[in-house]
Amino acid sequence: MSHLLISIAVHAYALAALGYLACLVRQARALVTGARVLTGFGLGMHGVGLFQLFAAQGGGPVGMAQGFSFLAFLLLALFLFLDLRYRRPVFGAFLMPLSVAALLPAVLMHGADSVLPAEVRQPLLWVHISIALLGLAAFGIAAGVAVMYLVMEREVKSKHFGLLFTRLPSLEFLDTLNRRLVIWGFIALSITLATGGLFSSAEGPAWTWEPKQVATVVGWCFFGGLVSARVFAGWQGKRTAFLTMAGFGIVLVSFLSSYDLGPTGGVR
Repeated sequence: MSHLLISIAVHAYALAALGYLACLVRQARALVTGARVLTGFGLGMHGVGLFQLFAAQGGGPVGMAQGFSFLAFLLLALFLFLDLRYRRPVFGAFLMPLSVAALLPAVLMHGADSVLPAEVRQPLLWVHISIALLGLAAFGIAAGVAVMYLVMEREVKSKHFGLLFTRLPSLEFLDTLNRRLVIWGFIALSITLATGGLFSSAEGPAWTWEPKQVATVVGWCFFGGLVSARVFAGWQGKRTAFLTMAGFGIVLVSFLSSYDLGPTGGVR
């Protein structure tokens, strides 16, 4: 049943993405409303499907496919919140395809259900994983906003005031939103590191030079430097957009290295 619900959600997201893309050409109220309703409907189906799936296997995602599915759910939930908060349907043309792309591995890598080992069935562990994925979702949305900033900046510099120029928010707005998302993502990443250290120390040596540990620390240092440069040195604009995209790539490596490649592989 959970797989059917998630499949329905995927189709709803795809239709919503088409609706948001159509809004680039024609900003009709019906298109915007329809895309938002489809996204909300997809989130409802997706959320129920994930709840049923996680409950059946012991409380959390098993394997990379389910990890991608949970990440996509958080990405889409955060996107819909921003869309409703700022009333900027153009976000959907850039962010919905990113979110649907994050869900594709969950569909393509679908495999048999599994059950979590008893030793990792800890409620706080899944709080830790949820915060980690929420931080990754915030960085992913920030990277999408950075792409929008670069597109808008190019339109302004080339004095090409076309369709995208009339649809995209101002450079100041995009830069401010990028900064807020990066800060919230950095806070979530900091909590992830702190709680991850507690879980690791309870099971053995806290630092074992695993790829996910190294990538997470590198990502934390990278975004810590970016946040400091923004707050104390006043960095903004094009270079922070590029750095946001690079930082997202680093934390994505951390996420990928946290799971076995098999469909039933658990968190490493």
